[in-house]
Amino acid sequence: MGVDLILSRLEHVKPNGIGWRADCPVGHSHARGSLSLSEADNGNILLWCFACGNATDPLRALGLELADLFPERIKDLSPDARKEAQEAFKRASWRAALGVLARESCLLLIAARDLRAAEIFAGEDADRLALAVDRIERAREVLA
Repeated sequence: MGVDLILSRLEHVKPNGIGWRADCPVGHSHARGSLSLSEADNGNILLWCFACGNATDPLRALGLELADLFPERIKDLSPDARKEAQEAFKRASWRAALGVLARESCLLLIAARDLRAAEIFAGEDADRLALAVDRIERAREVLA
């Protein structure tokens, strides 16, 4: 989460020294500009509301958590390490996508079996539906 994304969610944002001041999203009518926000050299976001006396209430009002202020960084910034991290992310995304496909294909198999049983399709359409069911079932076996 970048500081720009947080700033875009705030009202009456004004530059202030090394950061910004804005109205707290909690809605203190008596404390305009009570939210202080800046970004440290390491990318951490420093946030504090002087009216709330904390950072958690404004974050909660923005739908965020304290962890969102401290982005994870790749420790090894070499090109090979970055490429490896990107590939690991891709593999994790594929696993998640395959999990979704496995679950959703179950629903499609049930619907296809119902359609076949009701004889809604005939001829080539029925044959194609049977082939799709067979292929989905075999693919699900591979994923299991």
